[in-house]
Amino acid sequence: MNRREFLARSIEASLLGYVAGRTGLAVGEVHAAESPQQELSALNPVSTYVKSYVPPKAVLDPERRQTLTFEVVGWTTDKKRKNVSTPTLGEVSVIRRPSPDAVEYALSLNQRGEAMTGHFLCSNDRWHPLMQWELEYAVDSAQKEVAALCRTRQSGNRKGDKLGMHTDGAKTVADISGPLLCRCGLLDSASHLSTLCENGAGFTMLHEPSGLRPNQRFRVAETGVLPRGEELPIRTFLQSGPATLPTHWIVDSEGRPLFLTVFLTSWALKAIN
Repeated sequence: MNRREFLARSIEASLLGYVAGRTGLAVGEVHAAESPQQELSALNPVSTYVKSYVPPKAVLDPERRQTLTFEVVGWTTDKKRKNVSTPTLGEVSVIRRPSPDAVEYALSLNQRGEAMTGHFLCSNDRWHPLMQWELEYAVDSAQKEVAALCRTRQSGNRKGDKLGMHTDGAKTVADISGPLLCRCGLLDSASHLSTLCENGAGFTMLHEPSGLRPNQRFRVAETGVLPRGEELPIRTFLQSGPATLPTHWIVDSEGRPLFLTVFLTSWALKAIN
């Protein structure tokens, strides 16, 4: 297939997708609400993994100290791009320690040559906004030069509308308005994401370890069930914004974040202890 033919077919496919999407908005949206059996596009990156996935039985209790354990799941195909696999790449552990005024999170991530540890202190209110943090990210490499270049140390804090951040010795001071959120805090806010979608408020997201992502928003993406065993109702929320890959949060009816997917990598909640 030459370039001109490829472009022509791509445009045709895009138009068909657009027409189908607009038709769904016009007459099919009610079907989506009435037919929870539909396949959810947000589950595509874990399509094979989810066939044997068993959600944890424990409840996420905001008042108790708990450890949330996630498997890091990848998405890949064979050379012919026909057979899809979702290998386990590593593990993420988040220890949450609540107090009357704040929640402290200790994060540990290990996945195929990448490691990150961090501590995040969030206010103990509905959205768990970030107040201060410190983290260290490293890539395991036999080449010392590569390992040194791929190591990041970062710390930051917010006081009122002022944000201070140190990254590998470089200092950043900025004015910031609206909530400052992080993934650890959003794990506790998962049950309230629909409210955040309804008010349409923007927020700034800490994207570990690279920095801040302003003007982020959530919207409700899809509603359905996990496609196996006892049908577990789930909702998917899409986070998007400038300089950010679309991120899907997949939440069950108990408000637990079962999956967090960024492009071809997902976190899958395996245990709450």
